[in-house]
Amino acid sequence: MEFFSCTDGNISMDDPENDSSELPTAKDYFRDLYHRVDVIFCDKTIPNDPGFVVTLSNRMNYFQVAKTVAQRLNTDPMLLQFFKSQGYRDGPGNPLRHNYEGTLRDLLQFFKPRQPKKLYYQQLKMKITDFENRRSFKCIWLNSSFREEEITLYPDKHGCVRDLLEECKKAVELSEKGSSKLRLLEIVSYKIIGVHQEDELLECLSPATSRTFRIEEVPSDQIDFDKENELLIPVAHFHKEVFGTFGIPFLLRISQSEPFREVMKRIQSMLEIQEKEFEKFKFAIVMMGRHQYINEDEYEINLKDFEPQPSNMSQPRPWLGLDHFNKAPKRSRYAYLEKAIKIHN
Repeated sequence: MEFFSCTDGNISMDDPENDSSELPTAKDYFRDLYHRVDVIFCDKTIPNDPGFVVTLSNRMNYFQVAKTVAQRLNTDPMLLQFFKSQGYRDGPGNPLRHNYEGTLRDLLQFFKPRQPKKLYYQQLKMKITDFENRRSFKCIWLNSSFREEEITLYPDKHGCVRDLLEECKKAVELSEKGSSKLRLLEIVSYKIIGVHQEDELLECLSPATSRTFRIEEVPSDQIDFDKENELLIPVAHFHKEVFGTFGIPFLLRISQSEPFREVMKRIQSMLEIQEKEFEKFKFAIVMMGRHQYINEDEYEINLKDFEPQPSNMSQPRPWLGLDHFNKAPKRSRYAYLEKAIKIHN
């Protein structure tokens, strides 16, 4: 493009055609210049990420924006997910679908003229087209060392518990000599209230602050057992008051007429508690908020003690309580699901 100054003050412009350029004419160039906008892209997964600035055009569509940002991040555009900025505060808002039909101008229209334009992104491990057909499922993984860790899985949103467990196998490390079979437990107030069947739809499992989902590998001795003479019972920790439960609950296999001392040995081995400390434990059968302490030397397992009463089938099933002092920090291990209430003026 060449400019020539004329004697009468006018400017003459020579505009040769360039079909190979994205802006082949002067008109295209100045139109692009008019629509240019600097946008800050912040990583959604990094708190207070300062981000980086990319110069874009307000006329760009979703894929053009994704392609430009992907070049900056040295990744595939299909491995990025973008989020709008919240209007009332600085932070990521709703995610954008990959088939969003609007332009960049539409995404930035709520920003004030001199306000920094900001969008958020996160890098994915799967293509966005696949990711959008999945749901985020936050839960706890109980590893072979009886330690809990928070994980987020992405099963098919229309799938079932079996799909969730298969996704979990890809994300965790199973024990070498374990059963390789996983199960999904529901926990409320540090007590196991149920095991979800593998064919149960995930859409029926809505997260809530009052309950937690936990995935664990099924112990080998709990895979196959005599259901007429044996039972899996929930076990939980408490101290004096049965409503003050704490710690990591678990399932335990018991047998009809088994001496309770044998049950105690398995519990001690599972929890890896020293003999001196374990001597301070007391054991109780808890049913409908009431507990009855067990005579450890005389009691033999009666499976009926741990089965729901026929007249109260809707009530939670009885559980075995371990009464001992709570040495763990007071903050709930399951409190990661709880969020503070924020008031925006």
